[in-house]
Amino acid sequence: MKRFSKGNFNNLAIKASRKLRSILRKLRVNLILILKQHRGAGQISLGLVFGLFPCWFPTFGVGVAISLGLARLFRGNLTASLLMASAGSVLWPVLFFMNYKIGKRLRQLFTGEDGNWRMPLTFKDYWPDDYVEPAEDINSWADTGIDFLIGAMFNSVVMSVLLYIVSRIILSRYRLQLLRKLRVNWRWRHK
Repeated sequence: MKRFSKGNFNNLAIKASRKLRSILRKLRVNLILILKQHRGAGQISLGLVFGLFPCWFPTFGVGVAISLGLARLFRGNLTASLLMASAGSVLWPVLFFMNYKIGKRLRQLFTGEDGNWRMPLTFKDYWPDDYVEPAEDINSWADTGIDFLIGAMFNSVVMSVLLYIVSRIILSRYRLQLLRKLRVNWRWRHK
């Protein structure tokens, strides 16, 4: 088994630093490509929206393909869709946590203070304890799934509308300034 000495650790740190710089360079190049395209701000915004939309749901690895398909179907920018789908695939734990929390809050808002919308088990006295406890556990799992689904639908719609409006405004007003800033920083760092 290889032991980590100071030299090995420094080599690993250098490799990680180079890999991070490579990822950041590719991100910057893709941002420049998106900003240089002569398409309208609406098409780029649609690409961003449809890139993030499937990330709110568990897509089991096909989220990027769904993003590209939606962007192509609604004539959005494919590069922007791919970039946002990649970012969303990194952020999915945060997005799923937001789905659950917001879904739980919405369900509590519409059903009352405690959020119990199910009928209580009326045959509790007649059923043996071995059956009542698993049934209550299944009810709590179902509540969690309902909360997640409500949150996913709400978040995907609301965040899509907000992302479209904000990205369209930013791209309409500040596209050239963003492109100049990216190019100036690019030239300055690579002289």
